[in-house]
Amino acid sequence: MLVLIILAFLVIAYLDAPEIWQKKYWRELAVMGIVWSMGLALSLALALKLPIPSPAKLLARVFGPVTEWLTRLIG
Repeated sequence: MLVLIILAFLVIAYLDAPEIWQKKYWRELAVMGIVWSMGLALSLALALKLPIPSPAKLLARVFGPVTEWLTRLIG
């Protein structure tokens, strides 16, 4: 299963990256690489049945103080 996941990601990179590289869209290539790497890591973690932290907890930590501040501001 892991080999298939890695192979699929390599095929996607092989098909998408050269055009972006030739057009010299460096920022887009960097963003694609970051998103692609995160997707690969998450896919491998799911295949290995590793515990994946919930993004809701991170969002609550980040936006909790903002929500409290807006609530106090609005009244």
